[in-house]
Amino acid sequence: MLIAHSCHTTRPRESGDCTVNTLNDGSCLSASTLASSSATTQLSSPLTRKICVAKKQKEVKKRVVWGIEVTEELHWKGWELGKEITRNLLLKNLSLKIQKIKYRPPKTKFFFTMVPQPIFLSPGITLTLPIIFRPLEEKEYTDQLWFEKEEGVFYVSLKATLPCHMLDCPSSLQLPICAIGDTVETWFCLNNVGDLPTFFTWEVPTPFQILPTTGMLEPGLGCKIKVTFEPCIAVIHDVEALCWYGKGARQKNSIQIQAAAKCAQLLVSIKHKQPKDQDTEGFQKVLHFGSVAVGCTVERQIRLYNPSVVNAPFKIEMSEDMLTKDHTFSCSISQGIVPAGEKKCLSVFFHPKTLDSRAIDYFSIVPSGCASQTLLQVVGSCKGPDVSLQHYCINFSWVQLGERSEQTLWIENKSDCIAHFQFDIDCQESVFSIRPAFGTLAGKARMTLRCAYQPTHPIICFRRVACLIHHQDPLFLDLIGTCHSDNTKPVILRPQHLTWYRTHLARGLTLYSPDILAAMLEERKLERDENGALMLPVEDLQEVDLPATKYPYIPPMMEYFFDGTKDLAVFPPAVSLEPIDVDFGACPGPEVPNPVPLCLRNHTKGKITVVWTHRSGCPFWVTPNTSDVRPLKSVALRLHFQPSAPNSLYAVELEAFAVYKVLQSYSNIEEDCTVVPSWCLKVRARGHSYYPALEHHIPQYSLDVPKMFPAVSSGEPSYRSLLLVNKGPMLLTFSLAPNSSSDITLRPSSGLVAPEAHQVFLISTCPKGTSWKQHIFYLQFNFYPQYLKELSIQSREEPLQLKLDTCKSIFFKPTWVGCSSTSDLTFHNPSRLPLEFEWRVSQQHQKMLAVQPSKGIIYPYENLTLTWTFSPLEETKYLFRVGMWVWEARQLQKTNPRATKYYRIRLVGMGVTGCLSAKPKELDFGNILVNSREVKPLVLLNDGNCTLYYRLVLEQLRPKGLNSDPCALEFNRLEGTMPPHSQDTIYLTACPKSRSQYFWTISYCLLSHKDSVVGERQELCQVSLVAVFPLLSILDICSMGSAEGITRKHLWHLFNLDVLNSYLARDPTFSELTYKVPTRHSMSHTPPIFTPLKLDFNFGAAPFNAPPSVVLLMLKNSGLVSLDWAFLFPSDQQLDLDLWVEQAELNSAELHQMRAEDNCLFSINPKSGSLSPGQEQMVEFKYSHLFIGTDHLSVLFKVSHGREILLHFIGVTVRPEQKYVHFTSTSHQFIPVPIGDTLPPRQIYELYNGGSVPVTYEVQVSVLSQVQEKNFDHPIFCCLNPKGEIQPGTTARTLWIFSPIEAKTYTVDVPIHILGWNSAVIHFQGVGYDPYVMGDTAPFHNISSWDNSSICSRLMVPGQNIFLSQSHISLGNIPVQSKCSRLLFLNNVSKNETIVFTWKPRPLDFGEVRVHLLH
Repeated sequence: MLIAHSCHTTRPRESGDCTVNTLNDGSCLSASTLASSSATTQLSSPLTRKICVAKKQKEVKKRVVWGIEVTEELHWKGWELGKEITRNLLLKNLSLKIQKIKYRPPKTKFFFTMVPQPIFLSPGITLTLPIIFRPLEEKEYTDQLWFEKEEGVFYVSLKATLPCHMLDCPSSLQLPICAIGDTVETWFCLNNVGDLPTFFTWEVPTPFQILPTTGMLEPGLGCKIKVTFEPCIAVIHDVEALCWYGKGARQKNSIQIQAAAKCAQLLVSIKHKQPKDQDTEGFQKVLHFGSVAVGCTVERQIRLYNPSVVNAPFKIEMSEDMLTKDHTFSCSISQGIVPAGEKKCLSVFFHPKTLDSRAIDYFSIVPSGCASQTLLQVVGSCKGPDVSLQHYCINFSWVQLGERSEQTLWIENKSDCIAHFQFDIDCQESVFSIRPAFGTLAGKARMTLRCAYQPTHPIICFRRVACLIHHQDPLFLDLIGTCHSDNTKPVILRPQHLTWYRTHLARGLTLYSPDILAAMLEERKLERDENGALMLPVEDLQEVDLPATKYPYIPPMMEYFFDGTKDLAVFPPAVSLEPIDVDFGACPGPEVPNPVPLCLRNHTKGKITVVWTHRSGCPFWVTPNTSDVRPLKSVALRLHFQPSAPNSLYAVELEAFAVYKVLQSYSNIEEDCTVVPSWCLKVRARGHSYYPALEHHIPQYSLDVPKMFPAVSSGEPSYRSLLLVNKGPMLLTFSLAPNSSSDITLRPSSGLVAPEAHQVFLISTCPKGTSWKQHIFYLQFNFYPQYLKELSIQSREEPLQLKLDTCKSIFFKPTWVGCSSTSDLTFHNPSRLPLEFEWRVSQQHQKMLAVQPSKGIIYPYENLTLTWTFSPLEETKYLFRVGMWVWEARQLQKTNPRATKYYRIRLVGMGVTGCLSAKPKELDFGNILVNSREVKPLVLLNDGNCTLYYRLVLEQLRPKGLNSDPCALEFNRLEGTMPPHSQDTIYLTACPKSRSQYFWTISYCLLSHKDSVVGERQELCQVSLVAVFPLLSILDICSMGSAEGITRKHLWHLFNLDVLNSYLARDPTFSELTYKVPTRHSMSHTPPIFTPLKLDFNFGAAPFNAPPSVVLLMLKNSGLVSLDWAFLFPSDQQLDLDLWVEQAELNSAELHQMRAEDNCLFSINPKSGSLSPGQEQMVEFKYSHLFIGTDHLSVLFKVSHGREILLHFIGVTVRPEQKYVHFTSTSHQFIPVPIGDTLPPRQIYELYNGGSVPVTYEVQVSVLSQVQEKNFDHPIFCCLNPKGEIQPGTTARTLWIFSPIEAKTYTVDVPIHILGWNSAVIHFQGVGYDPYVMGDTAPFHNISSWDNSSICSRLMVPGQNIFLSQSHISLGNIPVQSKCSRLLFLNNVSKNETIVFTWKPRPLDFGEVRVHLLH
């Protein structure tokens, strides 16, 4: 026996998965002994490698059986043959009492334990039971160890397995939602829970990917596996991934991978929107940068918003047609991701490079997947400096030789861009000087210049100085002055002489000396125009039909480059000099370098004098200093160079003035208009004095060089400016290397730049051909071959072309005759020139074809969309061929004939007719409640081949006498567009305001899309409805309980059902519709009533504690629409109030009402209901006789969307043994009787005994005799049974005969005495009429004492299985001694019950009634 004591127990650390030594033999072991003898060993897993992690030790599954905690299974792994392996089984008592356990040893011989003994476990104690496994062969072993308790038996599985391959992974994997084109990933762990190293391979379908695909896992290790999801379509992906492993890869594990792919969406908007921007949804977005200074960069931002639930990858694509070097727009990133629900801002930069140009480019924001891309048009213009001079001519007048004259001049920059300027003059070697000769002007700045004139010879001096400006055309400043000496006094040059000179230059007169011109003027071979300039005689000009030539406008760039040097001139030069650029090279000394020969040519027909300006200290000079040149002759000159210091750089510009010899004396000039200014000749000379072994000083500079020439059309030159800045402390010389490209011209080609100064270059080329050509030229600095800078600029002749697909035709969809359709045509300007276009539609087609815009300007790289409008005039096919002329959008100064290009496109359209139809043709809303709304669809069909634009017209037809109700029928829209072979749904909403039958006609008319001209109206369909109110009626009534003795007729009158039915048949008033449905709406104990209709529901009388008086009413929906009805007690209409509100004092009426409601004196079942058209329902009214007296209760009867009637419930409870006859009212109306009737009908007046004892009534007939005496002793009123007895709960019928003798109303007050009780005076009234006067118009000519309100039996009491076909029979007027019969049916509705019946006819004082059974 095993006994476990709590005082000797130590708990093991693990749950029992351990190896122990063999136990000693013994018959009794305690739990403490087992625990102390066990040795627990913990296996440690290898360290984690790159992707492998040590798996957690598998937890032992435990269970609790009847308070004993025990493991479900003991598992042996890694065993060897011939060895015993022991595992411990732990039993723990979780209950609060000592547990007694017995166990049976395993059945097989491979598992065994100690000899079974009873085990007693104290609460909370754990017992360790060793199980030994001894294998004999390599196979799997299984067994069971059974335990017994008082409650039952249970077992623990014993299992030993061989080493095997086993991988463990999750059965399913859910990846996050991913956008199309994006990638999401997740990880899971693959564990080797087997005993052997296992190689695995994954197979997974697209768009999933698993990494690593293959691998090896050691036992006890886990591997992290990455699953990547990159969808291509927006669907929910549910795939199975297979992992193959084991011997021969025959084992497999599967993972069900699920992931959803969605289309990402990006909304593009412009941040900090400006007026010129376009950011309208559905249209092309335009980002406008405005005007930006050349060379500057402006940043603007766009906002990307991702409203979807997935990340939105995107990329930014630029226009492919634009040259890469010509991109002036750029974006901060080319691709990115916008997280779900977030915003991201992108920067777009504009850095213009070409002056006075409008730049257009396109960015496509392309989301990944199938989402639509957004096209963003970016627009910007480039502006440059706007430099101007105060004056463009400075006149120094005359100056005495040796003197100096000075004037000021300001230069201004009107733009907000920085301007770098430089005057192209060597101020040290010229008689004119400008200080400063170069500089930088900030935006909106002005600078003062000082211009000086210091001549060296008595001569006329005129020099036109170019002001070179970076990124602007050059400006020209005319400097004029005259030097006088004591012996020589030339003609004083004035600005007017320059004006005349330019006019003469255009007219070819400048090559003649002033004396020749004066002679020709005297001989009338010349004459003067209105400005005083010389011209050919008018007669000679008229013969050749030419006007007098004027000096043309010459663009500044052309004037600067075409100055007569290098065979480039606008006008032939008068004097030329060659060469104009001389490089002496290295002249270190001591030998003087050889002079360079110069050749000066006189192209005029007069003798000229040439004077060179030479300043002292200049290392360059020309000999001879002064020379005369005969007409059309040349002279040889020598240019000398003498360096003044070694290892120095020299570069100067020498000037000379050539003037007609005759102008050297003012006395030689007879006509002032013949004065010609001097010509300034310039030669650039340079050299250095460095020894060959010495390296020249290193140049430090920055050079701003464009990558491309501006766009020009065929045959036109292109110009750009360059800026060289000397950033070093020493002089910097430059020169254009000889191996530079020959098709470019650089001015100036050589020169010297002072420290911290700059040099502005102008470069020119004349592109040839539409292919790009690269111009390479070299600038050499400081006369050193190693200081050579290679520069490259591209140019081409821009073609006049548009990217327009002329091979394809533009098709218009079939168009209804009289309407219009449109088609878009988009074309692209791939060139860098703005092009002007014009479409020309022939006159005969202008009514049918139009284009917008028909002409305009398309800017470089712009896409322009045109809208063609086709308006057919007849039903036929149209074919148009339309041409477009394209030319360069020229500036005003470009006056040479423009080159054009012609494009032709083909447009095809078809004019057709069409019509609309409706389905259905007749739309019936049916029966609709007044003031309710009902919507019905109307399907419009366009079976034609063209799009129709329509407008619906509603015409309302109603019965005569009713006013038009415009709100009775409404459309959700009146106009629309119907594509061909399509259908559209129009929703009609009916809301009638009055009870009537409505009819409408819906017509349509087709519209012209062009001018909205309404076509002919055509009928589409007809619409009808019947507007009704709910109609409820009372069909029948019967009584039960204490009211069973009241006859149906009497009960009908007690409940005033005729009046109630007449009320229900009327239309409700406006106030009754305040609450259309039964609702609670009052805070008062007596709720307000919105109807004037009131009547009584009289339950009669019954003794105290008598059975309740029950009245059954049959309600029927006699109308055409469903209705809801309800009987609302005052408490049903009162709102729930707080206690403090309800503590107000109540009056007697309210207290009586509360008593009736609290004690349920009156009850209705059911109190509300719904009835379909024609449906009937029985309602039970019950009055309980709990209090003696008369009870009242006001109940509101409400029909939804209908009448609202206030019912006064009245009931009387009589004391026991008290006599009580219930009189409904104190008046009674007899049925009208014709005069002269010899046998007037008998009429009935009923008396009901509501007490519990019989009563005797007596009619006082003496008052009838008085009436008889007043009417010629004729018995007008006669009571046939003036005395009788009424049993309790029954009705007595008093028979009356009303026999009038005149056509008038008779009245009499008759006392009716109840013996032993009160008496009542009843006012009887009867009407006599003359049938011969009224004839058939009398509504009461067919007299019957029974009404026909309810013939057929409708009410069945609950539990009643038999009913009559009619509740009563009206026999009408029957002649005396005649017989009348009626057929009556008795029906048994029970399926298994036989009904036994018998007739008990009451004895009658008149006639006899028999009932015969028909078989």
